Amino acid sequence: MPASSGLYRIKHGRVLGTVQKTTAFIFIIAYIAACSTCEHSAASSGSQSRSQSGSQSEALQRHINQNLIMSQPLDGSSFAAASAAALTAPEQRATSSSSSSSSSTEQQQQQHSRIQAKDTAGPYPIPVHIENHLEATHGIDGADNVYGTPMYFGTENSTVVTTQIGATAHVPCTVHHIGEGVVSWIRKKDYHLLTVGLTTYSSDERFSATHLKHSEDWTLQIKFVQLRDAGVYECQVSTHPPTSIFLHLSVVEARAEISGPPIRYLTPGSALRLQCRVVQNTEASEYIFWYHDNRMINYDIDRGINVSTEPDFQSSELTIQRTRREHSGNFTCVASNTQPASVLVHIFKGDNPAAMYHGDVGGSTKTTQRQLHNLMVVIAIGYRIFHTSVYIKIV
Repeated sequence: MPASSGLYRIKHGRVLGTVQKTTAFIFIIAYIAACSTCEHSAASSGSQSRSQSGSQSEALQRHINQNLIMSQPLDGSSFAAASAAALTAPEQRATSSSSSSSSSTEQQQQQHSRIQAKDTAGPYPIPVHIENHLEATHGIDGADNVYGTPMYFGTENSTVVTTQIGATAHVPCTVHHIGEGVVSWIRKKDYHLLTVGLTTYSSDERFSATHLKHSEDWTLQIKFVQLRDAGVYECQVSTHPPTSIFLHLSVVEARAEISGPPIRYLTPGSALRLQCRVVQNTEASEYIFWYHDNRMINYDIDRGINVSTEPDFQSSELTIQRTRREHSGNFTCVASNTQPASVLVHIFKGDNPAAMYHGDVGGSTKTTQRQLHNLMVVIAIGYRIFHTSVYIKIV
């Protein structure tokens, strides 16, 4: 088909006619003019928005810095109010100009966030009065302490704790600002782990750890203390690295003592007075009993025996105004958790039993020994004479 016909077909369309070409050319020129006008308007609007946003950001920056620097933080509330006013007042002014475009508002919010993060976490130190207020309102544990106060022991290292046999020992360990740490007790002589926290790891049920909620005391408790329990114990806190103090447990044997000689010699009708006191005890006794042989005599008033004991059970006195022969025997003073003490009393008729006990008994013993020695000498001499005479007769 000839191309001049205007109906010449090509692969993707056809050749336009003269009138159609003129119309298309006019439409293209008008479209280009309209696009250039839109671009100019958009550029003018963008530059105006950027200049307005920049001026507002600079004003916001100056206002925040001025309020933070010039405010006088007399207390925690005024400081917080000044900071809030510095950040919220410009924000309110920015909200009042919400008639601007959405892109300008978004840029202003991003700029406001950057300024807030910079000025609130910047080089301005926390005032001392607010710091003290924060310390007062937070707990003492490391988990609540915003300033991370390091852990330290309230119990002095190498502290000596003394207890008596049969009593309950309490080995103290005070830990300040323990945080997430765990307290463990270790017996030093065999490195045996006794407790971890409030859990006992020893097969000996006498050992346990005591701790009250919100308390800083972690005490090792040992019931029915034995002499073998004496030694060094380690209180260890699971810090990094672990921190420990060492405490020494001393075990003593409390006992009762009766003043005077262990044996008494009395005549019937004389007075007997026995004074007993408890020594080396670390805790008060619960009772003091007197025994005559196997009989408890604290209340034997009808037999002429009177017992008076101090309220703290530290001492007791037994008196018999007029002794009889039936009062002879063993008198024993027994206090709780102590070793008893005894006195042997002899009551018999005689001139001076005390003198006999202190001197005459020893003299009579020496005299008897001398007499026996002389007798043996006489027997030996007689035997010698007899043997010599027999020998002479035979010869």
